[in-house]
Amino acid sequence: MKPLFTKNLSLKLISLLLGFIIWQAVSSEQGIELTFSIPIELRNLPEGFEVIKESVHQADVRLRGTAEILRSLSPQDISIAVDLSEAEPGERVAYLTPSDVTAPFGSRVMRVTPALLEIELDRTLEKTVNIIPRVSDAPAEGFELAGIHLSPKKITVIGPESHIQNLEQITTVPLSAEGLRQSFSRTVRLELNPLIRLAHDANVELTLDVRELRVQLLLSSVKILTQPETTSVTVEPETIDVLLESPRSLVEQLNAEKLIAEIDLSQLNSGIHTVVPAVRMLQPNTTISFEIIEIRPNTVEVRVQ
Repeated sequence: MKPLFTKNLSLKLISLLLGFIIWQAVSSEQGIELTFSIPIELRNLPEGFEVIKESVHQADVRLRGTAEILRSLSPQDISIAVDLSEAEPGERVAYLTPSDVTAPFGSRVMRVTPALLEIELDRTLEKTVNIIPRVSDAPAEGFELAGIHLSPKKITVIGPESHIQNLEQITTVPLSAEGLRQSFSRTVRLELNPLIRLAHDANVELTLDVRELRVQLLLSSVKILTQPETTSVTVEPETIDVLLESPRSLVEQLNAEKLIAEIDLSQLNSGIHTVVPAVRMLQPNTTISFEIIEIRPNTVEVRVQ
C-alpha cells in the first residue's frame, strides 16, 4: 500500500503546486471593484463658444480588476471626457458611458454615475462697458468729497452673449472715504459676474478728491484799477462786488482790501468798451486759495479818450 502513495511522488507534488497556482490565478481574475471620483473633461469645444452651465463637474467611475492593479491607481490615472466638437448654442444632454472613460490596462469600467450630464453652451461676446465707482462712508468732519475720478473709465469684457449683450456698466468694489482729510488713490477690483472676464489685464485706479469744506463769501467794494494807470480813462462803476468760495478755515483771511479788479488797456482803442475785470489778490499769497463764483456787475464800462 505504501508504494502506491510514494510512487511518482515528485510528479504528484508538481501537479499539486500547479493546481494551487491555477486556483490562485482564477481567484485573482475574479478581482475586486473600486469607485473613483473623476473630473469630467469637456473636449473639442468649438471656437467662439463657452460652457455656461454644467449639471455636474465630476463622475463616479467604478472599475473592476485585480486588487494589485486597482489599489495602485489614483484618480489621475483615469479620465472621462465628453466631446463637444458638434455642439451648438443652448442646452444639451451628454450621456456618460464606460466608453467615455480611459482607464489603465488590466481594469474594466463597470459603470459611470451619473449616467448623463446636462450642459448649456453660449456664443462668446466681447464688449466695452463703462466703469461705475462705488464709494462708501464720509470724509472726516469739516471735509468733503469734491470729486471721484476713474482711470480708465471704460473697459472691455468677454463672456457669454446672454450675459454680455445687455451689459452697459460694471462697478468697482467699494472704496471707503471714512476719515479722509486729503485726496486718496487706490487700485480697485471690479465686481464681475463669474462668467464674465476682462479682455486684457488692467489696473483700475479710483481717486477720491477730498478737500476742506468750502463756504461762499461776498466781498463788497473791490477797487477797479487799470493797467497801465492813466487819467485818460474812466471806469463805471469804480468798484465791484465779488462772490468767492474758499476753504472755511481761510475765510477770515479774506477781505475786499486784499483783492483788486484789473482792466488791461493794451488792447483798447479810444472809445467806450464793455469789459470783464480780472480779479486777483493785491499781494499774491500761495497759502490762501479761493475761486471766483461771480462778480457784480459782471461787466464794467470803460471810456478811453
